[in-house]
Amino acid sequence: MRNRLITPLNEILIALLKTPFKPEPLIVNGREIPYMRLENCIEIEDIFAFLEAQTLYPKVYWENPEDGAIVGLGSALALDSFPLFESQEGPRFFGGSDFMKRSRDTWGKFPETAYFLPLIEIEKRERGTFLCINRVQENVDLQLLQERPLKTLTTTIDRFDFPSFPTWKDAVNTVLQKIKREDYSKVVLARLTEFTFHESPSPYVLLKNLAGNNRFSFQFSSETAFIGVSPETLYRRKRSCIESAAVAGTRLRGKMEIEDAMLMNDLIKSPKEQHEVHVVKNSIYGALFPLCQNLEIQEQTVLQTPTVQHLYHTFQGTLKEGVRDAALIEALHPTPAVGGFPKKEALDEMARREPFDRGWYAAPIGWISPLEAHHLVGIRSALIDKNLLRLFAGTGIVLGSIPSKEWEELEHKIKQYVHLLGGNPL
Repeated sequence: MRNRLITPLNEILIALLKTPFKPEPLIVNGREIPYMRLENCIEIEDIFAFLEAQTLYPKVYWENPEDGAIVGLGSALALDSFPLFESQEGPRFFGGSDFMKRSRDTWGKFPETAYFLPLIEIEKRERGTFLCINRVQENVDLQLLQERPLKTLTTTIDRFDFPSFPTWKDAVNTVLQKIKREDYSKVVLARLTEFTFHESPSPYVLLKNLAGNNRFSFQFSSETAFIGVSPETLYRRKRSCIESAAVAGTRLRGKMEIEDAMLMNDLIKSPKEQHEVHVVKNSIYGALFPLCQNLEIQEQTVLQTPTVQHLYHTFQGTLKEGVRDAALIEALHPTPAVGGFPKKEALDEMARREPFDRGWYAAPIGWISPLEAHHLVGIRSALIDKNLLRLFAGTGIVLGSIPSKEWEELEHKIKQYVHLLGGNPL
């Protein structure tokens, strides 16, 4: 079966590459690029096994209900800054950038900012799976590798938390004292949990088994990959139509339906959690309103993920003429859901308290084209670096926060990964 699949796949690829190169101009970041896109219907048994087998970098996996599933391989054009288009139409560039300036070596050689146009895309759409080639030059020599069985995850050797609970407790209590002093109203403190393996774990085994609507992976070398399943959209744009979301407040998912409903009701009725989502909602509205002709906030609902549930508001609006995606990210990132409020004071406190770089954790990640864009907040995420896996999780500290309860929330936010890794929760 595998031999039957792989031969037609490369034959289709060769045929597409032999098609006469008749490009249209694509202008991005002030450069005019000759661009041509070709595609053909294909079949692939296991997209994760296929992706793991390829040795062409960078690699991207992007999946959600609206976009479908998209695999990107190689780079037809790489940028070390945010894409700015002068063309009216064009392809998607995938990428992201750091949450804030780095001061440590947590992320090694993983890029601080990177967007790229994949050389090869495989898209799973409603009407089938398609192999797409993004050509910016006439001669391209490529060959796709046969998919192979995914690796089996081995159990972890060690687990370490940065910071440890005693240090975390002291940090939370200090932040609470400053909140009472009205230095700020909210600070999101994150924790890094590091697992050690005998060998490098497969990002695609983990990704395949993560539950949730927004799975993603960015891999720029054979040694490092950033993966996750984020419940939070920073923004989605379709031409001038804009959508965003406020996500805050957390409760566990119940093991039974009645317990789930009780926890949801407790979340909705909690003054602390309502205050937290109110801060996030007002901040996002204040950031978007100057950029929009009109902007509406939808009624509050509850967003449920496989392990936790959150209070949730969506925003819908129409952008003013000339507003670009870079302006949207600058206005929205970071929201109080992942940073705090006011922004500057909260970020300064985070920089003092977190003993690691956030990198792409909780940062804007996604794709952008002239006509559309979609960026998630890179939470529920992990960095794989050789034989290490670093899990990131954060929690909002506001009046009423209890250090031990916030620590438990961190545990529940990484629960999916811990279960898959065979590790033991604290």
